[in-house]
Amino acid sequence: MTSKELNQAKLGKNVKDGYVSFGHPSVMLKLDSGESVEIDEGVIDLIKLMNSIPGIETKGSCQGQDSTYGYVQFMPDDTEGKAHASVYFMYHILKNMHGAWVKHRHVMGEYEKSTGSEHSDAYNFKFTTELGNGYVLKWSPYTYPAVLSAARKAAEETKRDT
Repeated sequence: MTSKELNQAKLGKNVKDGYVSFGHPSVMLKLDSGESVEIDEGVIDLIKLMNSIPGIETKGSCQGQDSTYGYVQFMPDDTEGKAHASVYFMYHILKNMHGAWVKHRHVMGEYEKSTGSEHSDAYNFKFTTELGNGYVLKWSPYTYPAVLSAARKAAEETKRDT
């Protein structure tokens, strides 16, 4: 029995596949489905937020560290009539992340104008998406606060639009 299986047996909890912790502090989160998942502490707010949107179910996540990107994978859930919520959420988070990126570029440009040199964070704002086995959002650890802010706005907009 692996240590993860042993810990699950001790806790009497059912841990869902896909949530990965690479040594990050983690917490157990009980989903509306009744399943319990182990979530990195650094993304718990994002995972709770995304799972609160009818029509969206997160499938895996990691908070990332240093040069390793954080990510969350999500898919439509079986909420009747809400399968399109994933598409709306993806649209809204991309729109909101674009706004955050433009603001970042402006601030970095102003810094360079005032100092004559590039800010050390000029190229640290990184965010990407994937479509394949569901949807995947990826970000550099530097960018996570912007991701969480954009996700909060996207959740409100998605709930309004679906």
